[in-house]
Amino acid sequence: MYNIGTKIKELRKRADMTQEQLADILGVAYQTVSKWECGTTAPDISMIAPIARFFKISADELFGLSESENDKRERELRERWGNSWDTGDVAERYAAAKEAHAEFPDNYEYLSWLADAEIYYADHHLEEHSEEWTSLYESAVKRYETLLENCPDDIDRRDDALQGLALSLPMLGRNDEAVKYAKMQPNPTVQRELLKFCLKGEAAEKNIQEIVLDDLERIVLDLEYRRKNLVCLKAAETIIKTIIDDGNYVGFHSFLWRNYVDQACCYTVSGQFEEAIEYLKKAYYHAVARDEIDAMKKGSKVPFTCAILNKTVLDPENTGRSGMTTNTQDFKEHLSRELFDPLRDRDDFKQLFAL
Repeated sequence: MYNIGTKIKELRKRADMTQEQLADILGVAYQTVSKWECGTTAPDISMIAPIARFFKISADELFGLSESENDKRERELRERWGNSWDTGDVAERYAAAKEAHAEFPDNYEYLSWLADAEIYYADHHLEEHSEEWTSLYESAVKRYETLLENCPDDIDRRDDALQGLALSLPMLGRNDEAVKYAKMQPNPTVQRELLKFCLKGEAAEKNIQEIVLDDLERIVLDLEYRRKNLVCLKAAETIIKTIIDDGNYVGFHSFLWRNYVDQACCYTVSGQFEEAIEYLKKAYYHAVARDEIDAMKKGSKVPFTCAILNKTVLDPENTGRSGMTTNTQDFKEHLSRELFDPLRDRDDFKQLFAL
């Protein structure tokens, strides 16, 4: 059975108060508060409002009524919402979202649910650009705008709204508005992903290429992180040369020379000295090529020319340097590593050192 004294004790401890302090505030003896909490007596009806007001809760919550009922209902709705994603039942998802928002209109998470559910329902159950389809999309847009306006400090709700607007407005032919919201997304990677759905023509192609360029760098870095794994190093080399199929590697000269040094290490360890020298020569070529780009005059930008990246450029001024040395100097430093001692007496290795 529910005990109001237990609730008062819970609220008092949450407020970090003693029984005496609460008794002073309410104007009763501390023994009275103690009896409430022990369940010996219950507060007089005249005390309910002051107690609820002090703890900033409703009288129903104090009596354990609406809170438990609401919790049970919300739990039911959340289960329905979650299950709809597991089963793919878009209609049930929409129904759960509508009920959640209708019953808890001040909960912005449920408003976000409903906006998302309207889009999913429209796409899965209605003819595209039909009157009802358009109506649901427009309704979702208004809900996302409400979230953005009323939840400026709630990062999750704000991100949900920005993504929803960036993805839904283009479907209504309102691409310029969608671009505005996509650019409000602070994460550059997420922003570019959203712009895929907003931009058109030349701008869209450039954005896609920039995403590919970022992804290429990330994949290559992840593969080359396993520097002693020749299979990973070969995969990274192959990916670079497949994407940049015209030999104009621009910034990827840096990736390649370091990749080739690591491959040379693998070959040296396995006793394949001829292959090691071959890859060190390749590494030197790409180190020099990258230094030539870095030496370009201020303001110069180097465009990629392969079909997949031909709308992107490298700005040498915006590429970080790990130190004061050049790529060629870094390459020479690698040749001094103890690992290459088995090659040190070879004439072709000495020639590399003398370059």
